[in-house]
Amino acid sequence: MPPKVTPEAILKELSELWVGLGAGDEAGVLRACAMTLIIAADEEEESGVLGEMIAEIMHDHPSRAIVLRVRDGSDPDIESRVLAQCWMPFGRRQQICCEQIEIMASEGGLQDVPRIVLGVMAPDLPVVLVCRGPKLFSLPAFQPLLSVAGKVIVDSRCAPEPQRMLERIAGLRQLGHAIHDLSWTALTPWREVIACAFDDRATLSRLHEIHQVSITADKRGPGPEAWYLGAWLLRGLGLRTGIEFAVAESDDPIHAVELRGPGLNISFTRDSRTVIRFTRGGVANNLPFTVSSDWDLMREELALLGKDHIFEEVLPMAIALAGG
Repeated sequence: MPPKVTPEAILKELSELWVGLGAGDEAGVLRACAMTLIIAADEEEESGVLGEMIAEIMHDHPSRAIVLRVRDGSDPDIESRVLAQCWMPFGRRQQICCEQIEIMASEGGLQDVPRIVLGVMAPDLPVVLVCRGPKLFSLPAFQPLLSVAGKVIVDSRCAPEPQRMLERIAGLRQLGHAIHDLSWTALTPWREVIACAFDDRATLSRLHEIHQVSITADKRGPGPEAWYLGAWLLRGLGLRTGIEFAVAESDDPIHAVELRGPGLNISFTRDSRTVIRFTRGGVANNLPFTVSSDWDLMREELALLGKDHIFEEVLPMAIALAGG
């Protein structure tokens, strides 16, 4: 039988880890920690993928990372291990290291995990919870972890029923949980491109003439990104209705956006992974477009402090659009 996992045992292992790191490096190591970052994922998710994500994030947001891997089943056994994420900045001889705690539990043993997590969080620092699995997000035993985090990051793009996921996000936010959705974060390039079009005074002066918005999604139909973008456009244009959704033979969650009014037509179309074709008054221009990886989106979310008031306004509108 494996030894019982307790916060005291994990903290002792961490202490021994740092002693070993310092003894093995003549220049010593710099211990960096600005937050507790809890990452919850299904056991099926490759450990290499999670390790890459943590390594990428640590450079900008050094943390005590607590990785919770949950497997199916009801056995109560919980396992843990500790390790370090280290790197050497260019031109420096001293390594910078962050600590990582891995906790492995079944769904049946998950009820004991919040107590362990509470005992190993870095004291007096912000706590961010990243939930990689929609299934975990709905488990009752997972709910106490939502209460210990000042910010919770989920991704409705991965949900089998994204509309219900958005409704759950809204419900938890009403209870006071700061839930943020990477589907909304992924819209930053689209929002920037569309906003840029209205830097032109002549176009901006006709903003009030736009009464119809068309969003073309991929062949699977509109999803969270299309709903969020539609809601954002309705909010910006001051409209309550006027959204049409279409589909295209494309793998892009959003393939095109068209804004229409009397004698006015402005469109944005994905020509390639890095280019948007912007057409206004029959004249087309190419605009740069950046597609961010999940790690980039995570870094962007972690850099945002305080409330996102636009997201708060857009979320209920997106749910309404999802309901048709």
